[in-house]
Amino acid sequence: MSALRQAIVLSLAFLVLLTLGGLLLDDVITEEFRAETEEALREEYQRISDRLTREGQFPEDIVTAEVFSDSGVGYAVLRADGKVLGPVLRGAFDSQGFDILEAEALFQPEALETLDRIFDLIDEDEEEEVTDSGLAAEEDAAGQLGFDVAFESEADLGWRIYSGAVLDGRLLVYAPGVSAFGSDLTSVILIFVIILSLPALIIGLIFGIRAQRRLNRIGAGFDRIADGELDLRLAPKVIRDDIDELAARIDGATERLQASIRQMSDFSANIAHDLRTPLTRLRLHLDEADEAEDQTAHREAAIAQMDDIIAIFGAIQRIARMQSQGRRDGFAAVDLGVVVDQVHEIYEAVAQDAGQSLSCRITNAATIQADRSLIMQLLANLIENAIRHAGEGARIAIDLSGSRLAVTDDGPGIPEAERGRVLDPLYRLDRSRNTAGAGLGLAMVKAIAELHEAELELTSGRGTRGLRIELRFPQP
Repeated sequence: MSALRQAIVLSLAFLVLLTLGGLLLDDVITEEFRAETEEALREEYQRISDRLTREGQFPEDIVTAEVFSDSGVGYAVLRADGKVLGPVLRGAFDSQGFDILEAEALFQPEALETLDRIFDLIDEDEEEEVTDSGLAAEEDAAGQLGFDVAFESEADLGWRIYSGAVLDGRLLVYAPGVSAFGSDLTSVILIFVIILSLPALIIGLIFGIRAQRRLNRIGAGFDRIADGELDLRLAPKVIRDDIDELAARIDGATERLQASIRQMSDFSANIAHDLRTPLTRLRLHLDEADEAEDQTAHREAAIAQMDDIIAIFGAIQRIARMQSQGRRDGFAAVDLGVVVDQVHEIYEAVAQDAGQSLSCRITNAATIQADRSLIMQLLANLIENAIRHAGEGARIAIDLSGSRLAVTDDGPGIPEAERGRVLDPLYRLDRSRNTAGAGLGLAMVKAIAELHEAELELTSGRGTRGLRIELRFPQP
């Protein structure tokens, strides 16, 4: 079930990308916090260092007077006599510049106890309301340590410090390390991904199941079409997505297949109908030849009937070859004006012998890529069709304008409902059943037109009478 697999894969891919994006965001934010923390420590260190340098000594009340800034950065000093002023251990001053220390390596035991009480109060505040006095006590304890309660991190996570020499001692400033924020952000991202996983998979499965049902319906429709139900259509009335577009294309292919099968059926019926008469006549001539005194006449008549049958099948084979697009390799530049003039010269006398007139008008004749012999055969078929069916006294006209070629007559014409069918091989109008020919002339015209990618159109001739067959060839 490809649609379901695709939905699950896309859902999992979304979650993986979301996780990777969250981790990348975690790194970016952590790095930003680290830079901000280091900048705050550097500024605070410089501010206090400048103050101590101006005063020229470490005052005894440095921790109790103004030990912590408003930004929540804490600090302590180590005097030359080894005395530590502030809540940190003496070993914390061994670092030079920036460093990260665990709480146990930075703070004195009393400070650690105070930190534990602070975080206990924060944890209790998350579970239940605390009294205003409790909040005040928490804030006071945090203020004594220089630790802003906004930093909701565990005491055992790293603390960022900056240490350097000032006067004859050392100065150390500190703030909660960025690892706390990174840990919290990573946890939030992972929880967010876990929460989204189930809805994402459910939504993906819903869409996958819907798509799979539509594909299953199309597959079932294919089976019905294969069983011969060619009038089945799969596409909805409103095309919404590529699956509907696929169904619409299948419907188009089915319609063309249905038309081809109908054409083949009609073609077979027409072959059976039109070949029955010459085959019957052939049998009669062969039966009568044994009893006739003049066998030569019957033999010649039989040969003529066989020639007609062979000619029909030969024309059908030529149409099939042209429909296979196999002759396009022999195309060359052809001047339509020269071809039309030659064909008109050949058939003008033929039309006069039939009691008809054939006129020709050429305007701005175009040169196209074509097979010259096939274009001459196309035009000859159109003229012969008009001479055969337009009747005595008819006027036939050839009109060439650019790459548009038309043959018009003022005969009885073809009913509009049958104009498309007369282009099928061996299809003939009822009134034409008794005339010469096998119904392949216009079918040959259609095959040649399709081979040359020309547009073929049948309309009424002069006024409401007659027939006009027009071809529009593509220009190079």
